[in-house]
Amino acid sequence: MRAAAYARYSTDNQTENSIAYQLNEIQKYARENAITLCAFYSDEAQSGTNIDRKAFREMSEAAERHEFDAVIIYDISRGSRDVADWFTFRKAMARLDIKVISATQSLGDITNPNDFLLELISVGLGQHAVLDTRKKSMAGVAEKAKEGVFLGGYPPLGYDIVNGNYVINDREAQAVRRIFSMYAEGKGYSHILEEVKDIRGKRGRPLGKNSLPCILHNERYIGVYTWNKKQVKLFRKWAGGKPNPAVIRLEHAIPAIIDINTWERVQKRLKDNKRRAVNKAKREYLLSGLIECDKCGATYVGHCSTNQKGYQTRSYICGNKYRTRTCSAKNLNADELEVFVVENLKAYFLEADFDEIGRTCAEAINSASDDLTRERTELAKVEQQISNGMKAILGGMEFPELEDEIGRLRVRKAELQDIIAHKASNERKANPDEISAMFRDALEHWDDAHIKNIIQTFVEKIYAHGDGSVTVHVGVHISGCGGRI
Repeated sequence: MRAAAYARYSTDNQTENSIAYQLNEIQKYARENAITLCAFYSDEAQSGTNIDRKAFREMSEAAERHEFDAVIIYDISRGSRDVADWFTFRKAMARLDIKVISATQSLGDITNPNDFLLELISVGLGQHAVLDTRKKSMAGVAEKAKEGVFLGGYPPLGYDIVNGNYVINDREAQAVRRIFSMYAEGKGYSHILEEVKDIRGKRGRPLGKNSLPCILHNERYIGVYTWNKKQVKLFRKWAGGKPNPAVIRLEHAIPAIIDINTWERVQKRLKDNKRRAVNKAKREYLLSGLIECDKCGATYVGHCSTNQKGYQTRSYICGNKYRTRTCSAKNLNADELEVFVVENLKAYFLEADFDEIGRTCAEAINSASDDLTRERTELAKVEQQISNGMKAILGGMEFPELEDEIGRLRVRKAELQDIIAHKASNERKANPDEISAMFRDALEHWDDAHIKNIIQTFVEKIYAHGDGSVTVHVGVHISGCGGRI
């Protein structure tokens, strides 16, 4: 039997020495039971309440490829301290016919009622210990929060932390006051960002349009300290962000940067803008999520601007340019681009040989090697070629042929990713008639009611170039089967 060894330690009274001890015990067990260890995986300083750990994921992916016959752990708690996660892992390994072995515990057959109950009790005790520790830890943190001390993370712009206390950073505070003052006076985000363009956020990045709402809503700027305001995460997983009944809120606990009059004017404008946004009809952007900037790789976002005469212009803008102004790519007129894509896509459909398209896509998918070694090797090579090409362009090289080649490589990358996804999931083979029928059905239902769905289905990617031109790649994704043309 060939087996993989997996070890883990958390930060709770454990060190990297724990990994060595676990591996020693696993190796001892393997020797005594004539098992060959062919792979070693370990996660250091990682909680057992979440299986989203690097080495654990790598081990699971290797199991999918059947690189070993068993997984050996020191005990159940090293695998997981969450009942649901543990049995999800156990069922996944059972499906792959891979045995899970503990060097110190007896793990039976999870389909056997008695074995399952014993295992459930063992992992349940581990989760009980975690819950108990968490409860005590949260209580201790809550007591510190009642003192208004800094509890980690990044302080808001305008403050530094000295001995656990909030201290005003004069230079940053001036920028914060400027932001509040300008917004209260009716200035827009773009105007405000231009005024404070020399200020960097606490993470060292330029302030962007997503930064301003966070600043303008932050009660700390009027001296209000809050802790546990919303239920954001539970065991490192998203918990919905709803209001937390156990919130701690202390007024006058932090030195204020903004006066209450300015704060109230800002909050009134924020509420008015939100109300108008809710009541305003949502604008339709047919190409949302499809346009990628060739300069920086960001996705373009839809934006509508109004000039002094009241005329509105719909545009697609590079996400990095829109949010942080770190890209100089040209804006794209939304009306012109959408008409161009719709008209040319329909022209393509009218001239295309759907039967040939179906055969080409199905053949590409179904001819993939069973172990996907060839496809994975080619994908890695293509990704490296794209990376090298982008570095050359960013370094100042201007060759139209190079940009064309990068576009071709991106199409091939999408093809390979779909082929791998299809084969790895062991789903049904691609049917050429089904693919052809998708194109025919789209052409038959070509009208305003269906056009967005048609575009999202058949336009694979639109690459926006620095000179304002675009390259549109047509593709198709079939449920249960990957495929690109």
